[in-house]
Amino acid sequence: MSEPSRYIAESAVFGDTNLVDWTITPAMRTVAANANNVEDARNLLEMLGLIEPRQQTNSPAPVACQGHCAKCGKPGRKPNQPIEKWPDTVILKGRGMCQQCYHAVLAEERQARDAVA
Repeated sequence: MSEPSRYIAESAVFGDTNLVDWTITPAMRTVAANANNVEDARNLLEMLGLIEPRQQTNSPAPVACQGHCAKCGKPGRKPNQPIEKWPDTVILKGRGMCQQCYHAVLAEERQARDAVA
């Protein structure tokens, strides 16, 4: 009469979250076997109180920069990407450089070309 399945069922009815290990492990295996994917298994385990729920945050996590300026090394992003998602980055223009470096290189090339002509 005191088999693990009966104890799990009674605990679920009365909301007992202080289960012993010999009841938690079979319950976790059953959830893992019946879940469609990892997120589904995590949600079920959280609802059953077998794992601690994850902290919910409303702010989007900052994303790593897409690349760095080829000349000065500042973290950069593509022109169509918002600054809110990639804080502290510069827009990468031509040749993988930020706008200041790109305009400086163009000016140097223009001076070199004019000096030859």
